[in-house]
Amino acid sequence: MRQPSESSVNATIWDSTSFYRTPNRKNNPLKRPRSCQNKECQNVDRISNLPDPIIQHILSFLPAADAIKTCILSKRWDSVWTLVPNLIFRRECSCSQEAESFAVFVDKTLMHYCSPKVKKFLVEFEFTECLKAQVDSWVEFAVRLQVEELCLEFHREIADDPDYYYLPNFLYSNIPSEKLSLRFCALSPNKLKQVSWMSLKVLSISYNFVSNEMIKNIFLGCSLLEYLKLNQCHGFDQINTNFSSSLKDLVVDGSWGPEDKFGDFVITIKGPSLLSLTLTGYMRRANYMLLDVSSLVEANIGYRMKSCSLGCRSNWYSAHRSMLHDLLEKLKHVEKLTIGTWCLQVLSISEVKGLSSPTSACKYLTLNKKINKWDLPGIASLLQSSPNLQKLTINLMPSNNFEFLLKNAKVLEKMIIHAQRDAVNRTWMSVEAQELMELLELTQALLSYPRASPNAKVMLESCFK
Repeated sequence: MRQPSESSVNATIWDSTSFYRTPNRKNNPLKRPRSCQNKECQNVDRISNLPDPIIQHILSFLPAADAIKTCILSKRWDSVWTLVPNLIFRRECSCSQEAESFAVFVDKTLMHYCSPKVKKFLVEFEFTECLKAQVDSWVEFAVRLQVEELCLEFHREIADDPDYYYLPNFLYSNIPSEKLSLRFCALSPNKLKQVSWMSLKVLSISYNFVSNEMIKNIFLGCSLLEYLKLNQCHGFDQINTNFSSSLKDLVVDGSWGPEDKFGDFVITIKGPSLLSLTLTGYMRRANYMLLDVSSLVEANIGYRMKSCSLGCRSNWYSAHRSMLHDLLEKLKHVEKLTIGTWCLQVLSISEVKGLSSPTSACKYLTLNKKINKWDLPGIASLLQSSPNLQKLTINLMPSNNFEFLLKNAKVLEKMIIHAQRDAVNRTWMSVEAQELMELLELTQALLSYPRASPNAKVMLESCFK
């Protein structure tokens, strides 16, 4: 059955005279004839028989527009959506007219929302300055309903578009949220000096300017903050968690330094109480330095470096090899270590040049992304420098390189291989059959490979069910 378009549904929903009106069923072709008395031909609507709280929980996983469309199903569903715990408004607008239409839709939805509290409130669309007053009213609405998770995730079609959403002043005071996600939202340095997010435990800031002082003020104003993510942010060169005794998990997903300081811009991280550290994304004109991460248990080194111009490539490798070596030296005590593709490549070059990886106390090693034969020296270096390794997890496509790994892991106890689905150039009906054949061949090969560790167990996991 063809689903009604969003515009037609909205036209019915927002008509003040018919908002709770039940569709006319006299001419409904889907209505079962009463003459059908056979119980076998009568379908039971088990979903509609569920209690309202369960139905509302199910609808909470849908975008608001889809949740509202369920009101056409029956009279009972007319107002079920008005009590869903999550309000998710997501729209990829490409012009101001679409953005304004989206804003009208959000306004009318909030007018009919009846729940006394909202668990999650998410707004994602291409923000324009002319809509600031409306967005402010949405944020105020969510805060008034004691929102637990507030997500303001805007995007822009043009990278240097100056239209940032500036957080309203009331949002810097003591809001009830435990989780806050901000994307293309401008933070006021002056307001952050008095920020009071006493309930906040999780904070994510994306595509924004964040200075050292701003980070410090965030720590001072968030006494319960446990998780901080800085995604593609710039303006800082240090993260000192001494100002936050509660922070346990730090994620830096991409960063960059000034154009005139290629290779000389260093971001220092000092986190004596951190338990988990993740460094991912593209690094542009910047390096990392770890000062005090003695409490770390888990680390993910998956960042990638942008190549420099031809004039400085002679020093490019040596600088980043030295940085990666220093990082691994600082992380040699962690129990769980994840290494990404780019770092594996640097380690491989180092191994070929006779420079081994620092000795590590790692017990659980994860290798991310697809590897090729050029990555094998780096993997060998990691295995040889990890005498306590107990578990090796490889998030890769099936590969013959597993024989090499099994031959070199002397104290390996468990290897988990995630065979990911690859349906490229295959018909839908042949995907599962080809997967079964590939998994069978891989299983036979794994059983035939010699193993350096007599206790090694190999586990093969696949998306195929």
